[in-house]
Amino acid sequence: MTDLLACLNFRKKAVWGRSVIAATFCLLLAAPTEAQRHGGKVDEAVRKAVVAGESTRVIMQFDSTAERDAAFGRLLDRGAAVRTMDTEAGPALNVISSAAALTSEIDNASQVSVDARVTVFAAKTKTPARAKGKPASKKKSSKAARTGMTVAVLDSGLQVQADLPAWRVRHYEDFVSNGSKMTDRCGHGTHVAGVIGGTGAQSDGVYKGIDPDVDLVVLRVLGDDCSGNTSDVIDALEWVAKNHLRYNIRVVNLSLGHPVFESVVTDPMVQAVERLSRKGIVVVAAAGNMGINPLTSKPGYGGVGVPCNAPSAVCVGALDTQGTASLKDDAVANFSSRGPSRFDLLAKPDMVADGVNVVSLSAKGSKLYGDDDDDEDGPDTDDDGDRDEQRRVDGIKDLDGKSSYLLLSGTSMSAPRVAGAAALVLTANPRLSANMVKMALQFTARVLPGFDTLAQGAGALNAVGAIQMAQRVNTAAPHGANWLTAQLPKSNTDENGRNVTWGRRLVWGDRFMPAGAASVHMARWDDNIVWGFDTLADNIVWGDCDECDNIVWGNDWDENIVWGNNWDDNIVWGDNIVWGDNIVWGYWAENIVWGFWDDNVVWGNVTRQDYESDNIVWGNDWDNIVWGNCSSAKSDDDNVVWGNSDDDNVVWGNDDNIVWGFDDGDNVVWGNNCQGKGR
Repeated sequence: MTDLLACLNFRKKAVWGRSVIAATFCLLLAAPTEAQRHGGKVDEAVRKAVVAGESTRVIMQFDSTAERDAAFGRLLDRGAAVRTMDTEAGPALNVISSAAALTSEIDNASQVSVDARVTVFAAKTKTPARAKGKPASKKKSSKAARTGMTVAVLDSGLQVQADLPAWRVRHYEDFVSNGSKMTDRCGHGTHVAGVIGGTGAQSDGVYKGIDPDVDLVVLRVLGDDCSGNTSDVIDALEWVAKNHLRYNIRVVNLSLGHPVFESVVTDPMVQAVERLSRKGIVVVAAAGNMGINPLTSKPGYGGVGVPCNAPSAVCVGALDTQGTASLKDDAVANFSSRGPSRFDLLAKPDMVADGVNVVSLSAKGSKLYGDDDDDEDGPDTDDDGDRDEQRRVDGIKDLDGKSSYLLLSGTSMSAPRVAGAAALVLTANPRLSANMVKMALQFTARVLPGFDTLAQGAGALNAVGAIQMAQRVNTAAPHGANWLTAQLPKSNTDENGRNVTWGRRLVWGDRFMPAGAASVHMARWDDNIVWGFDTLADNIVWGDCDECDNIVWGNDWDENIVWGNNWDDNIVWGDNIVWGDNIVWGYWAENIVWGFWDDNVVWGNVTRQDYESDNIVWGNDWDNIVWGNCSSAKSDDDNVVWGNSDDDNVVWGNDDNIVWGFDDGDNVVWGNNCQGKGR
């Protein structure tokens, strides 16, 4: 860590061009750890447990059922607790094992991941003098008003009440205790469900959810203490995969997660999310509440968790409206986790939505309902300075003389707002793919001045605008053709009569896309396109089997034809050309990539003034250096340098440059002001 900071400090003191080279050289020499290599078959948390000789819970994946069953028997003989898991990705085991027994089976598995404890993302909040309620019509939801759209809520369960009667729940499944009675002793799931679809019946419509006509499928994956196991979440996601057509599940909400221990390529929960997305199901995930560096008490980067880091997921951070009706003072909440994602460097979150002092349904007698902790110091921390897994919350009881509502803060409250909006978008145009819904939500979002993309993604949710965009899309248009039935507006009036300007941003993975791409039916907007990561290269893959040569093709814009058969020897032909050992000439974004194996050099040029995709990447093996250029006075590109040795992450943007080392807690901050002469 000291050597890395020395290199970066040299950059600060030296001439810009030479200092960049010096910092680059130092980072490239840093030796990556095994835990940081995408190709590793054992994730970081499991490796640490094995080295320490600790018993741990893991998810072991196998190439065949026979290999899985053989390992099952051997682990039982060694005293491990084992259960089988069947996923669309293949056979797996959920194991609670000693380090010795686990080590004996690692070589027999294709991947070993920690069965991490997942927690809710509800942050402790201060009780305001007056709870903010959104005016709403007094229209009551009825069975006759049903749209047929269903959102699956994977959470702590549900306590039915007037705002969410039992007939609104199409199915209930308990993956924690296998119980048949719908319950919520945590209270988190009831609050989240109310944000999505509560009718506000107990408050004359004031505290209704964003889509009070949507149906719900409630899948209990969190216990009474508001936490659960990754394996139960995966089981629930697999249940959705098998039953989504029966219940017309088009949206899944995940207001939960755990830290990132491996690449999205191998993470089992991320891969379960990706499989749902390819079926046309919009998966909305909370970014997490790790936005504050506990050592400095200031906003920091790189805190997004799993499954928010899933490439196709709509990852949602928290918006703070400051309790006012004005849009001018809206800000990204300090606690909201920022990107980029660990290991894969994806730009997350994808957007933000209301997440501070959110009023929704309470579950009487639940943990959150009875939480009266008045600690004013913020989230509790353990000896290592990390946030406790359980994030406790102060609640308002007897709100406006009633006891049916609770006030919570966190990205757990932000995600269900976007999930409800996604359901409204699909109601407006049921033929949209999951990728298209994500694009519409991003394109119409409202950009928050003063916050970079790694904090806000495309911007703040604009549900009315996303619906208007969805209504203009003709999904039957051929690939490469304009699919808009009417011109897209640049702004709209929201549900409160305020004018909202569309940000027209498209943030995908690790790059921006031109705004004009939204008006064209591109292959990437369909469900059968995967923006994934291969262990050898980052590719867009479309194929029938893992062992076969994969084919990708499309029309116009960034859509490419890819085919190949061995290692990195691929040919891509379309708007971009890739030949042989990764030589790329680009179009539109005009990117040039020249590399061999994992050594890549990328230079980018903006072809239009309003494009914000200028990036330079210089990497060797697993160490990557990224920086960019300001294309205009309005540009707010996010630039990232990530050195993987010792988990040292370096992030800088247009205004404030930040060096953040996770392990040693060394932080360096300096300014660069993109609009100044020094850039």
